[in-house]
Amino acid sequence: MWRALLASGLVALLSMGAWAQDAAKVAVEEKKVEKSNLDKIKENPNDAQAISAYMTEAMTGIAKIIATEPEKAAAQLVEIAKFAEGIKADAPAAVTAANRLKLQVQSYQNRIKLQQTPLSDIEKQLAANADDADALANYIQKCALEISSLARSNPDEATKKVEAFKAGLAKVGEAAKEAATRTQITRANTSIASYERTIESSKKLLALIGKDAAPLKVEAWVNGSPLTNADLKGKVVFLDFWAIWCGPCIATFPHLREWNEKYGDKGLVMIGYTRYYNYNWDAETKKALRVDKTKATVPANEEQEMLVKFAESYGLKHRFAVQADNSVSEYYGVTGIPHVVVIDQQGKIRLMKVGSGEENAKAIGEMLEKLLGEKTTTGGQ
Repeated sequence: MWRALLASGLVALLSMGAWAQDAAKVAVEEKKVEKSNLDKIKENPNDAQAISAYMTEAMTGIAKIIATEPEKAAAQLVEIAKFAEGIKADAPAAVTAANRLKLQVQSYQNRIKLQQTPLSDIEKQLAANADDADALANYIQKCALEISSLARSNPDEATKKVEAFKAGLAKVGEAAKEAATRTQITRANTSIASYERTIESSKKLLALIGKDAAPLKVEAWVNGSPLTNADLKGKVVFLDFWAIWCGPCIATFPHLREWNEKYGDKGLVMIGYTRYYNYNWDAETKKALRVDKTKATVPANEEQEMLVKFAESYGLKHRFAVQADNSVSEYYGVTGIPHVVVIDQQGKIRLMKVGSGEENAKAIGEMLEKLLGEKTTTGGQ
């Protein structure tokens, strides 16, 4: 049972690191940080919310260094594990939260071990015993980690990894004798489809680099005056596809503010592409709240007013564009948000990034500096 839970936790590693980083950034962005969650847990071990928040903070720190400083990450995980074991909770919700923390620690510890284990070593274990459940779980996770690290940045290499993964699973399946092994393989093959979708999406995005930008197609402009295609000529255009409910989108807001402030008077035009999602503004909580469509439909003008107040609450000064239809999103291959498109002064697509991670922020920042930095403005590109 415990091994099954651990395996389940490991399968989530692909998204867990990004989730932890996004959740922590959103918490800070919304200014909800008060007393240390560590102190809250020490004062009240049954504070399930504090345990969950501490888990997010702790795992965020691990996620940032696990690939580059595995030894440091391992040492920190040992300390986190000691703290988790010392939580003397007896309330059901707190016990559940503490167990989740322990499970995530074990998941990251397993990831470090996998990072340091050559794939060939795991393959030898499976060659010796195709029904070695632990070896097969490690093989699946090792391949998943390698594929996920390449899916966005190098989809061609990721495709090769996927094909090798499939072949490896087929080989194990041929030698396996136990039904449980075949079940593991079936589940792994099912998960491969999600990797392939990400890879195909990445190939489409890469193919768009250097192509002409799509014309604007906007139903309503919010938080700024309307723009025309003529207004964008000779400008660097930054398109941010986002949604009011999207936590990872909110996690990017500090970068959006920074870039808009730094380059707004140097030729950057930032546009936040979004849609209507039936939200209005709650004056009491000063937050955007979703309205159940079965009960009421928020009028377009009220949702636009909500977006203005939402922008003010986060200090966002760039325009929002409510899409007229899905054609612009389709042109840029938007399948996940936040999705950023950077267009140069000649109207050519120069960069596209999906997600809110620091690696994406670094690449976007470097492209903006290349297009709008001091050397560009004084001496050309």
